[in-house]
Amino acid sequence: MPYATRLAKLQQIHTEKAPQIIRIASDAKVSNRHKQLLYACLNNLCRISARLFGEISSVPGNYDLLEQAAALDEALLQLRRLVGRNISVRVNQAA
Repeated sequence: MPYATRLAKLQQIHTEKAPQIIRIASDAKVSNRHKQLLYACLNNLCRISARLFGEISSVPGNYDLLEQAAALDEALLQLRRLVGRNISVRVNQAA
């Protein structure tokens, strides 16, 4: 699949799902388990985006795609950070 198509699909996923992800991450009623699953999915998307960025950067002359891939990579990382900040950490205490 061409780089431009793969990048467009990742951008589409980000554009469509980011508002829902932000809403879920900031909702105190959503369980930590669901937020952790969401974080894991975002982590996978970040890996896919980073791999695509590496592939695009290995081919000379794809500067526009490279800039778009870098912007998408940063946006996905920010989204993942947002979800990570909203996962509460429970401290186990000995009885």
